[in-house]
Amino acid sequence: MNRLLNFGLLITFQFCYLEWPPSNSMFLFHAEFEIFSKTESLFQNLTHPIILLGLLTQIVLLTGVFYQKLNKRVNNIAVLLLSILVLFFFLIGILGWNYKIMASTTPFLILAGIYFTRLRLRLK
Repeated sequence: MNRLLNFGLLITFQFCYLEWPPSNSMFLFHAEFEIFSKTESLFQNLTHPIILLGLLTQIVLLTGVFYQKLNKRVNNIAVLLLSILVLFFFLIGILGWNYKIMASTTPFLILAGIYFTRLRLRLK
């Protein structure tokens, strides 16, 4: 079940929607494609803390999907960090009254809530 949750978190993270003025918008999978396709500024893009955080946590979750014996603590930290990032996106949606951002981040937040609820129940 943990592998399925990791996969669900990865997929729902890719479909978080971002929008910023003037009339720019894209899903995260498209933003990642843009970052990796621009090779002249790839190193500069990868050293940005938010991009680096998102990339590393996605790698950990992807490893958790295929490798069952991944350290649980590392997986928990990755889900927590990615959840903080998505909560930041959700907060931006609330502050800007942007229902598209709020709606696109909700599936990830629901799955993260399920993940941490299961974690808390296992610890009891």
